[in-house]
Amino acid sequence: MAELKLRVPQNVPGKFYVDKTCIYCDVCRDVAPTVFAEDKVNGWAYVFNQPKTEEELEAVREAMDACPTESIGDDGE
Repeated sequence: MAELKLRVPQNVPGKFYVDKTCIYCDVCRDVAPTVFAEDKVNGWAYVFNQPKTEEELEAVREAMDACPTESIGDDGE
């Protein structure tokens, strides 16, 4: 389960975030490309756009379920 204290700094403010346990397998970006992006320098994903539509929200939930390291959190501020 993702931990807020490990949240990567590139995440935009909001409810969803990626933490530093991410291995950047690219699943989240495949499932929700309008929400997640890759930080190639650090080798992790981050939330560059909080979901605004029901479709994006569903995609984020799907990405959370598919994340092998459970690095996507939904308890951000």
